[in-house]
Amino acid sequence: MYAQKQFENKQYEFKIQEPNNWIEASNKELIKNLEKFDVTEENLTKLISDNKGSILLTSFYKYNPKTHTGIIPTIQVNVRTKGNIDFTQFKNSMTESTKSFKTYFEDFEFIKNVTEIEISGIKSICFIGKFTMKTQDGQELKVRSRTYAIPYKNYFFQVNFTDGPLDEDCTAEFDGLVKTIKVGSKN
Repeated sequence: MYAQKQFENKQYEFKIQEPNNWIEASNKELIKNLEKFDVTEENLTKLISDNKGSILLTSFYKYNPKTHTGIIPTIQVNVRTKGNIDFTQFKNSMTESTKSFKTYFEDFEFIKNVTEIEISGIKSICFIGKFTMKTQDGQELKVRSRTYAIPYKNYFFQVNFTDGPLDEDCTAEFDGLVKTIKVGSKN
């Protein structure tokens, strides 16, 4: 089901199996700069802060966004500022931030509310929502988004899996990929 290839960011200590035959759009400039970086916890946290609290590590697209119309199943891996807070505070903060989705998507609704799960041995959270998204040409698309937030050190990984609830259902593939996530230098 999956290629043996995996995306790995050594500096932030994150790995995920790459989906087979999808298009990767990694943040090559950033990755190249990270390799030259003096990798300390302080520097990694400052880099996120300097980038408005979030850095896109990589994206995968099932189809080429330049040539495909309609829903394009997408996987995005971001590293974001967490600060020095415990898991309960982290979960509360994430739950609070989900309330803003209604601001951007009027019909946003939860399929699965914020739930605690374990990823790579780390207590994490997950939620699934659905909403309608308008394309640049005015087309309306029904979209489903799974969000996994994995706290690690002073930051967290936010992994978003987006597909269509009817067309382009990638549930089985996404569920399989979540199991391949590894966080920390021991993995």
